[in-house]
Parts: sequence; structure tokens; C-alpha cells
Amino acid sequence: MAHRGKTRNPSSSTGAPNDIEETLSDDVKDRLRRAQIVQLEGEVTELERANFTVTTDWNGTSSNHGTMRSFRFQVNGVSVVLYTPENLIPYYSKVELPLAEGDSIRLAIASEALSGQHLVYGLRNPADKRVFVTFAAGSLGGAMPDSQIDYLPRLPRFWGRSRWKQAFVFGAFAALAFSLFAYLGRGEPSESGLSATVVFNSIFGVASASYLLTLTYGALRWRLNVPTHRQRNLLAVLSALDVPAQGPKKATICPV
Repeated sequence: MAHRGKTRNPSSSTGAPNDIEETLSDDVKDRLRRAQIVQLEGEVTELERANFTVTTDWNGTSSNHGTMRSFRFQVNGVSVVLYTPENLIPYYSKVELPLAEGDSIRLAIASEALSGQHLVYGLRNPADKRVFVTFAAGSLGGAMPDSQIDYLPRLPRFWGRSRWKQAFVFGAFAALAFSLFAYLGRGEPSESGLSATVVFNSIFGVASASYLLTLTYGALRWRLNVPTHRQRNLLAVLSALDVPAQGPKKATICPV
């Protein structure tokens, strides 16, 4: 079912309650850090959508930008906000959510609110077999305009195919870099038996292996049922949505 409700799409919209990011006091930060992921069920009312731009990458001289969507609505009188990708968000693509005014849904939300709104971690609509988990908002971290995201429970940065896609892209980049170093170093005289090409390749190889081992470490802990802190947060989301973390239904998890 397509989402229906009020739509705002100003080019300068941030999707946050205020255009200026709030400065949070220490007691508010502590309260957000102690937040839990809890279940909320009920009917969608006052649904409003907005698009906003985020910086997805910065290399010191230029930046890449993507577009996110915010869905603000109420369920049983509780105000919530759900962030999902629109376009140009690394490793994530736009997904049409089964979210419309009057729908009966189940949510996994943060127990603590900021500016009266609770962050949505997961969405489940009985009319749709998929379960939607908001990985993208967490992976962007400080790029998001909502200051509470930096203090609330965090999910793993990648999940399923997006995690392996990241590993494949990084591996391809590493192979290209090794080839480039070898090409540039052809015929280069070596000192003490070591050429600059060998040194560069060794440093880059160690960095690449460390990064790929980090991905493998997270995957193994999930498989062995010894979850990391962020994976425990994901388990809390799945529990709130009544979805088993392992088994046939895990294929229905849709990262957004």
C-alpha cells in the first residue's frame, strides 16, 4: 500500500523539528543513552512526509550528498519519526514502505523521546510479509539532522547483502590499488632490498585485511549467537516486531 498523508518537499528541508540543531544538555544525553527499544502498536494518524539532504561523504575538498525521507506520524497518541533513504545513500536504495494513514502497524521505537518524538527503528505492517529495519539512519550517524540519533541505541552499520556488497567493493578497490602501485613501481630501484611499491602494498594490505576482518568478526559473532552491542540492539528491534533473528523468516528483513 502506498503511503498517503501530507507531503513536504522543500529543497532546504532538514526533516528535523527545527532547522537549527538542538544543543542537548548532559542530563538529556544521559537519558537518551539509557533508552531501550520497545514495541508500539496501533493505527497511523497525522502522517506527514518530508525530504531532506544529508552529507554522505567528505574527503577534505568536496562532499557527496544524498536524500533521506522523514515520516512523522502518531500511533496511539505517541509521536514518532521514521527515517529512510530516498536516493544516493551508500549501500541503501529507496523502498516504498507499506505505511498509510489509518494503517494498523507494529513499531520498534526508542523508549525515550526528543522534542516529543520517538525514533522508529523498525516497522511491520500485517498486510506485508516484509519487516523494515532502519539501518541507513544509524549508519549515517552525525550526518543526520536529528541530534538524538547520536545518543540513542545504535544498530549495525550493515546488514545482509549490503554488508557483503561493501566487502566486495572494498576488495575490488584494494586489488586495483595493488595493481596501480605495481605499475607505478616498475623498474624502480630498491633500497635495502625493499622498493617503495613493496612498502606501500604492505601497508595497504594490512589496512585492507584489518577492515575485512572487522566485517568477518561481526558476521561470525552473529552466526555464533554471541552478538556485539549493536547486534544486541538489532535483536531488540526484531523482538519488538515479533520476528525471529534466525530461521526462514530472516529473509524477510528489509534494510532501509
